[in-house]
Amino acid sequence: MPHMEIKFTDIIFDPKVQSYCNNPQFQCPNYGHSWACPPEAPYLENKISEYDQFFLVYSEFDIQAHIKEVQNTHPKRSASRILRSLYRQNMGRDLLEKEIENFLSQEDRNYQKRFILWDGHCRVCYQKEGNPCSYDEGIPCRYPEEIRYSMEAVGIDVNATVKNGGITLEWPPQQYLYRFGLVCYKKV
Repeated sequence: MPHMEIKFTDIIFDPKVQSYCNNPQFQCPNYGHSWACPPEAPYLENKISEYDQFFLVYSEFDIQAHIKEVQNTHPKRSASRILRSLYRQNMGRDLLEKEIENFLSQEDRNYQKRFILWDGHCRVCYQKEGNPCSYDEGIPCRYPEEIRYSMEAVGIDVNATVKNGGITLEWPPQQYLYRFGLVCYKKV
């Protein structure tokens, strides 16, 4: 269960990060289609500063081992085709979700409240009902107490934050594909 404790000062906030979801070179398909994504997602530096213990929880997926495994079964498949397929899958998100669930199941902390930031778009409606987010229907969030913001959606520079924790990300990923979540606690 990969995780590391970090300090609030290790978390790098920048309002510009929220604009990365919608820029001339790239627009995230979830931009403007989810209550948990920009432009609806709030900038949460002040809210997160109310907590006093922070854990980066992450999944680490070995890309090169995956390529070799697929090529053993499909020898003519190129590494770039395998990578494109990998990036389209939710495997990384699913791995992170399991890591966060494992982390939370082993917690023995006394805390007043907890706040979790995930990666990617919120999937609560889909997981509970098999339906998309209610945003496009003009209906308020069906699960506001369970909404899953990503770190980027609320203004956290994930690359700089994880670098402060000792992990340097590769762009584009060559050896490992990482997914990060942030678990915040307010102690009793």
